[in-house]
Amino acid sequence: MGSEMCIRDRKGLLCELQRGLSLAAGFGTPSKTLQMAFDYRVTLLFHVKRHREGNCEMNESRTHPLITIIVPIYRVEQYLDRCVKSLVNQTYTKIEILLVDDGSPDSCPMLCEEWGKRDTRIKVLHKENGGLSDARNYGIVHAKGEYVSFVDSDDYVSTNYIKYLYGLIEKTGADTSCCILKTVTSGDEKFVQVEKEHLRVLTGKEACADLYNGNYAQMVVSCGKLYRTSIVRKNMYPKGRLHEDEATTYKFLYDSKKVVVSNCALYAYFQNVKSITHTRSKKNEQDISIAYYERVAYFRERKEWDLYAKTVNFYTGVVMARGDSDSALEVKTLLKKYRMDYHVFLRTKLRMYYFIMKTDASTKR
Repeated sequence: MGSEMCIRDRKGLLCELQRGLSLAAGFGTPSKTLQMAFDYRVTLLFHVKRHREGNCEMNESRTHPLITIIVPIYRVEQYLDRCVKSLVNQTYTKIEILLVDDGSPDSCPMLCEEWGKRDTRIKVLHKENGGLSDARNYGIVHAKGEYVSFVDSDDYVSTNYIKYLYGLIEKTGADTSCCILKTVTSGDEKFVQVEKEHLRVLTGKEACADLYNGNYAQMVVSCGKLYRTSIVRKNMYPKGRLHEDEATTYKFLYDSKKVVVSNCALYAYFQNVKSITHTRSKKNEQDISIAYYERVAYFRERKEWDLYAKTVNFYTGVVMARGDSDSALEVKTLLKKYRMDYHVFLRTKLRMYYFIMKTDASTKR
């Protein structure tokens, strides 16, 4: 035990080497003595290296939490290897990668199994097809990590993606961290380091307001973020609907005490113009309207009037851009309800202001 304690620092190492030379000196010829001393030194250094590596692994295990990466998979056989390769090469190694095969009819299930055999951190989950939201929810249920990140199977990330996002959480005490999504149209575009890192630390409410401050596309997407798992489990994705991010991400942000936003681009978002969410259809328009209407109701129920007003304004702009008769009726109904709510809100504020003024006046007497 004393010897093990001794070799933890440089002074102890010299002590052990000196002892080894003394022992070797009693074995005859100088050449034999030197050979034995060399062998002893090599063996000692080997054990020191193993001891230090073991300590590093134990320390990382104690101080760094397990982080779950959820990858929903459906018909992406040409992109899957690129995605998973970027995940297994993460510099933050204490991760579990959940490959959720959503009943994909191509070679994806086989590719997932192959990856599962190559890396023990990969867990393959097979399920019947239920859509992106259902696949993410399935991953959330099986997640063991303290934090969770969503990566779409046709996207890829920088090798320090997880390490950087978790580092932001450690540095700021945030529940959620965000990086910039870099839109790509080809295979292996490189990540470019920013000249100067810029961080914004926001409250959950401020992060929701940031949706409407010119950062909507970045903030509303579920990917490119690291969340506390307990927050995500409270707000599962709506099964069977498109625009699942529009319906969910704002809840993750609102329930976070702090959200840290970085200007570093670490997530490559593959832009597929043929995807269903980029194609105009009745289902597409219906689901995005439902998502916005639910968001209006969400902030109304919580009496977050500023966020409520911003959401209504944004929602009406999106719906009116469609330019059909159904859209006009939808906007008219919404604005009528909103106007009534806002009048109630203003009356309440005026009553509070009158009460405060009256109280101050009576106190001065």
